Amino acid sequence: MEQRRSSQSFKRKELVGKLNPVCLRAFKAAADTAKLRGNPYVELVHFIEQLVLSERSDVQLILADAGVDASRLTADMTRAVDKLPYGATSIEEFSDHIFHAIQEAWGLAGLEFSVDEVRSAHILLACLKTPVLEGLLSKISGEFDKIDAQAV
Repeated sequence: MEQRRSSQSFKRKELVGKLNPVCLRAFKAAADTAKLRGNPYVELVHFIEQLVLSERSDVQLILADAGVDASRLTADMTRAVDKLPYGATSIEEFSDHIFHAIQEAWGLAGLEFSVDEVRSAHILLACLKTPVLEGLLSKISGEFDKIDAQAV
């Protein structure tokens, strides 16, 4: 079992290594935010929130193009984060959903866009095209439902 765990850790490190600088900063900021809030886990909402807040993020362009209400989205994400468990003194783990999103985004980046780095648009698109991740986005905010994955 220990060997399986280290193999999984290597895979996660490999996935994180595929993120472009904007996404990597958002990934690290998500962990910092979770820790500051006392959340024991870094959840997909932490990561998506940081991508939305990133100044040079493709996600911001996609949201604007889709007519997403930025203030409503921000309020919804804040509510979603507020519902998470808190009181932890350290981060126990990153959610598998984050790595699922990165893995799907990596596939999209390579297969559909022929690029090596994962951009925030790839992550958002992967979440919109993957049923379990799309469901999580919808729970975070109905504003994500305004985005047409086919048009991205």
